[in-house]
Amino acid sequence: MKVLLADDHALFREGVRLVLESLVDGPLDVVEAPDYIQALAAVRGDSAVDVALVDLNMPGMDGFSGIEALKRAAPSLHLVVVSASEQPTDVRRALDAGAHGYITKASSSAAMLEAIRLVLSGETFVSPGLEVPDGLSAGGDVDTVRASLTPRQRDVLAMLRQGKSNKEIARDLDLAEITVKLHVTAILRALGVENRTQAAIMASKIGL
Repeated sequence: MKVLLADDHALFREGVRLVLESLVDGPLDVVEAPDYIQALAAVRGDSAVDVALVDLNMPGMDGFSGIEALKRAAPSLHLVVVSASEQPTDVRRALDAGAHGYITKASSSAAMLEAIRLVLSGETFVSPGLEVPDGLSAGGDVDTVRASLTPRQRDVLAMLRQGKSNKEIARDLDLAEITVKLHVTAILRALGVENRTQAAIMASKIGL
């Protein structure tokens, strides 16, 4: 298994590396990065990275934009956020930006390995006890929903309102079509709707 370990604290990276080396069965290759710029360079230069453990707040760019950039660079990458933040809105925004899991730095090593196992199998993992806000529902908080959408997701939503297809959105925003699909899924979840037409209507009503 090849793991990208991205965190701006060398001591934390060293600790996680030691945990992985002691608990993971089979071959293990760990690539380290202290910021989003080097993390992006790592996934662009090596398509064999299986999973990325990424700190939300690192130098280089905003954390949610950083997650989006990593997913654009490597759409098949299994990305798990490892963060000190336990704010529900941070969890929601990280998942909507493309993360497959979210664990706190207070979690046990067993929880980290379970997160890796689950995301590699196609599931989502969130540390027990963390709240994950749902999307907009009747009477929901519009400000919370607006904050839960990343800038790129708001761009995609604007094009949904124009009736554009995923292929057209991907071309106009210079994104992979699979990335657009991920954004659309996140938008539907955030707005609490079932399809693109409902998303466009809801967005118009709440001023997005």
